Amino acid sequence: MTIDLSGKVALITGGGRGLGRAMTLALADAGADVVVAGHIPHDIEPIKHDVAQLGKGRCHALLADVRKPDNCDRAVQAAIDRFGKLDILVNNAGLGMTLVSPTFTATPPKFWTVTPDAWRSIMDTNANGPFNMSRAAAPHMIKNGWGRIINVTTGVETMQRRGYTPYGPSKAALEAASCAWAADLEGTGVTVNILVPGGPTDTDILPGRKGDPNRDGTGREILSPDVMKAPVVWLASALSDGITAYCFTGRNWDASLTPRDAAERAARPAGFVERAL
Repeated sequence: MTIDLSGKVALITGGGRGLGRAMTLALADAGADVVVAGHIPHDIEPIKHDVAQLGKGRCHALLADVRKPDNCDRAVQAAIDRFGKLDILVNNAGLGMTLVSPTFTATPPKFWTVTPDAWRSIMDTNANGPFNMSRAAAPHMIKNGWGRIINVTTGVETMQRRGYTPYGPSKAALEAASCAWAADLEGTGVTVNILVPGGPTDTDILPGRKGDPNRDGTGREILSPDVMKAPVVWLASALSDGITAYCFTGRNWDASLTPRDAAERAARPAGFVERAL
């Protein structure tokens, strides 16, 4: 089943590379107009060309640092000014453990060796950044009576894994926040869900060279960022109306199933409270 997002407007943070690039291309290929926000110029410029090559949704790229509330306000306003509204926010921008140690997978750092600056930078980007952007976007979505906030986190195991402080705790904070925001938005037509790849992914979050099948040093399968494509399009569509406070795992998405069946297979309740989709 092909999902058509024509007429929808999405804002993706960190949308120029890695998981963000894959999701940008997926949403644009489904017909959405996409605003890509990033703080590294050489990441956001090429994505405009990549989207144009699809010949479908349009792309506007701008420099914005999610750690700065005024930058988030400006990014949301840019989407509204450029495309007339904002329907979908994907909070994808994040910092990983390489900021703490480039060999963190081989030699997991102890939490007491993490510098306060590294803790602050990762928490500020991964937890405060989505709050800043969602706070700016939610009133516009509420006014329009429809919207999607999609937060990219990580697996529960990684949130608690030895040697993953503060990356794991920052994503746990975002998972808890997603549940609270979903409750706050109940009845507005705006939903909040989580999307994770489902394992180590071939992006700059991992140390080593892209394409190395063992770049995380554990022997686990390295996933392609493309595992995010099908679920993010479904989450961004009207097919997910009423679905909120769930976590969807990209690697568990079975494209041979109907979108609803694929979603059920890939879903777990956010916040660890058992309930059916």
